[in-house]
Amino acid sequence: MKVFFAILLSVLTIGAVAYWGASVMAATQGFELSTHGKIALSLGVIFTFGVGAGLMALLFYSNKGGHDETVYHLTDDQDNGTPSA
Repeated sequence: MKVFFAILLSVLTIGAVAYWGASVMAATQGFELSTHGKIALSLGVIFTFGVGAGLMALLFYSNKGGHDETVYHLTDDQDNGTPSA
């Protein structure tokens, strides 16, 4: 039942975003970006994707290297009341 509601929520969210995007496109149909605007938009999109990809790479690198396990065990030791080394 949880899976059904998760899928339903995902479909409704995607539908709402698609409707909003279509309404924005219809409202700004006669609007034209200048060359500087197109360059700024392109650089912003590229930078945003680069930051996202870099953070995901760091996440996988940290998980593969075992850096997350040391933090997990450190907090686990503190929760038990035993001193950590």
